[in-house]
Amino acid sequence: MTEIVVVRFEGEGSGVAELSWGQHEIWAAIQDRGNSLPFCRVRALPPGQTVADVAARLRFIMSRHQSLRTRLRLDLDGQTRQVVHASGEIMLDVVDAGDADPGETAAAVAARYKTRIFDYEREWPLRMAVITYRGTATHVAEVICHLALDAFGLAALHDDFDRHDERTGPVTAMQPLEQARRQSGPGAHRAHEASMRHFERLVARAPDRLFRESADPRKPRFWEVTCESPAGYQAARMLATRLGLSTSPVLLAAFAVALTPLTSLASGQPVVVQLVVSNRFRPGFAGSVSPVAQSIPCMIEAPGAPFEEVALRTWQSALLAYKHAYYDPAGKQEVSKRIAAERGSEADLGVVFNDRRVRSRELADSITGDAVGRLAPIQDELTRTRLNWGEPLDIPEQKVFLSVVDMADTLCCELRADTHFVSPADMVGLLRRIESVLVNAALREGNGGMSGPSR
Repeated sequence: MTEIVVVRFEGEGSGVAELSWGQHEIWAAIQDRGNSLPFCRVRALPPGQTVADVAARLRFIMSRHQSLRTRLRLDLDGQTRQVVHASGEIMLDVVDAGDADPGETAAAVAARYKTRIFDYEREWPLRMAVITYRGTATHVAEVICHLALDAFGLAALHDDFDRHDERTGPVTAMQPLEQARRQSGPGAHRAHEASMRHFERLVARAPDRLFRESADPRKPRFWEVTCESPAGYQAARMLATRLGLSTSPVLLAAFAVALTPLTSLASGQPVVVQLVVSNRFRPGFAGSVSPVAQSIPCMIEAPGAPFEEVALRTWQSALLAYKHAYYDPAGKQEVSKRIAAERGSEADLGVVFNDRRVRSRELADSITGDAVGRLAPIQDELTRTRLNWGEPLDIPEQKVFLSVVDMADTLCCELRADTHFVSPADMVGLLRRIESVLVNAALREGNGGMSGPSR
C-alpha cells in the first residue's frame, strides 16, 4: 500500500541562469544517452524513525540546496538554462512493506523509480519513498537525476540528510547559480583558455583509431561487468605506500597497462585516457551539492615500462589533468571541431576512467608502512575475486568506461564497454589484467631504487 505525503519547502536563492560548466557536461551526456543517468540508493534508517521524521529531513535538504529546487528551461533559441525556484512542493511516497522484507521492498521501489526518465522541465530531480514496517520507518529509497549532483555531491547531501539537526548555518559551498555567474567572468575565461591549450597538445598525440573491431559484437551492444577484488585493493594500498602516492593514480596506471593489449597502439605509444576530475579542490566547491566534475584527456607515457615508473608518470600526468579539467564545455566542442577539421579525422578519446570513491578512497589511502606487514597474503585474497554481469543495454556509451566505486576493503571496478570494439571476453580479461598488474607489482621486492613524491 502506498500513500503520499506532500512536503512543502522554501529556500534561499532563485532565478534563471545559464548552466554551470558541471551541469553543462552532465546535460550533454544525458542527451547523448537518452537517459537521466540517475543515482539510485536504498538506505536503512536509524531505529525509531517515523514518516514525519523523514518528511522533515526531505524538507530540509530541498530548502537548503538549490540543485534540488532546479528545473530546466529549454528555450526556442536552443539554449538550456537552469531555473532555481524559491519554494515548491515535492511528493514523498510512503510504502508499507506489509509482511515483506522492508529492504527488498525499498530496492523494488528504487528500481521502479529508476526506469522512468525525469521530466527535466516539470519535475524536481529527486524521487523519494519511505518504507514502513509494522508502523516504523525503516528505509529510504531514492533516485536523483545526475544533473543535480555528482558522487561527491551525493555524499554531501546524505550527510546533510542524516545530520540535519546540526546544520544550523547557511550553505557555504558554491551553489549552481553562483557557479554559473563566476564562470562567465574573466578568471574563468583564463582558466578555460589554459585548459584548451592543454587539450590541444594532448589531442595532437591521440590516435585516430584506438581499437580494432571486435570479433564478438553483441546485441544489445553495450555490456557491463563489475569486478570485486580484495587482492587488488590490498595491492593498490601497498603500491601507493611504496611510491608515496594516493591509490587513484596507481589504479589509473594499472588500467592503462592492462588496456594496452586490447588496443591497436604501436609498442611504446602512450595511452590517452579521458580522466573524470571532481574539481572539488577548487575554492568553494568542496561541499557543494551539485555536479562539478569535468573530463579531460590524460596521457600515460611508456605503459610497457616497469610499473613503478608508469605509476609515477601517471601521477604527473594526472596532476596536469586535474589542473586543466575546468573549462566551458561549449567552447571545448568548438575547439574539438576545429582540431578534427585540421587533422582530417576525430581523435579517438573513447576510453574513460572515473574514480568515484568517496568513503573507501580515504581508507585505502590511509595505510601506514607498518600496517603493510600485517595484511593477509595477497595470494589468498585472489580466491575471493568476484565478477558480476549487469544487464546489457543499447544506450550509447563510450568504447571503454571504467569506474572505481565505493566498497569496503575491496577494489570494486565497474566496466562498461561497446562490444563492437571490446568483446565480453576481453572485458573480463581487462579486469583480470588490472588485478594481475597490481598484484604482481606489489609482490616485487623493493621499488628499483625509485623514490616517489610525498603525499
